[in-house]
Amino acid sequence: MTRPSLLDIRDLTVQLGGRPILQNIQLSVAQGEIVSLIGPNGAGKTTLLHVITGLVRPKSGSIHFGGKNITGWPPHRICRMGIACTFQIARPFPEMTAAENVQIGLWFGRRAKEIRRRSRPVGEEARRLLQLVGLEGKEETPGRELTLSEQRRLEVARALATGPRLLLLDEIAAGLSPQAVSHAAQLVRTLRDQGMTVLLIDHFLNLTARVSDRLVALDQGETIAEGPPAQVLHHPEVLSAYLGERPSKHAAGEDR
Repeated sequence: MTRPSLLDIRDLTVQLGGRPILQNIQLSVAQGEIVSLIGPNGAGKTTLLHVITGLVRPKSGSIHFGGKNITGWPPHRICRMGIACTFQIARPFPEMTAAENVQIGLWFGRRAKEIRRRSRPVGEEARRLLQLVGLEGKEETPGRELTLSEQRRLEVARALATGPRLLLLDEIAAGLSPQAVSHAAQLVRTLRDQGMTVLLIDHFLNLTARVSDRLVALDQGETIAEGPPAQVLHHPEVLSAYLGERPSKHAAGEDR
């Protein structure tokens, strides 16, 4: 049975400083699906997440979420519609405890009114989310004292606290040990089992291939392949992009 589409991106073009970053991107993500964006540095993956969350405005094209056109909406309104995002560099509130970090998400997101009406205390909900991401026992630890892996998991818990229907994960495994990468993969699977829709970026292709229903490969701001993980990872243009054999349209740099 075909799952209903949750996110639809059509003809999306983004320019920063007059320079093309994304060109005519087409992307649909179904409810409950896990889709990973892959591609070399500078492909435009992070920029695409920033456009979806309202941090970057597109030059043209549209973004529909849950059937509504959210193109150009401010980030706080998009968050309360049900889209949450983690970032490449974890940014916990350093002096707040892990539980307090998560409570910020609970009060800010689309579930805020629901949380106020519920009998379960906010602190109890924060502890549940911390347990979900593997941070049980760290509730009273200040954000600055958590390890990199723990800070990344805290970012996920804080994003989940807003009550998203679509979770965007940007490089959740970057800089982590192999064991921590395995934990990250298991967390993504757990979220999928709970019905979460996930759009994921990660350079660990063994992670993205293991957890994703579908891969979308970008290079130089364009989609070059899309489909099941095994098919995309063996696509000639994807191999060329990762080996650096594709002619560059603009100067290389960090992923935007």
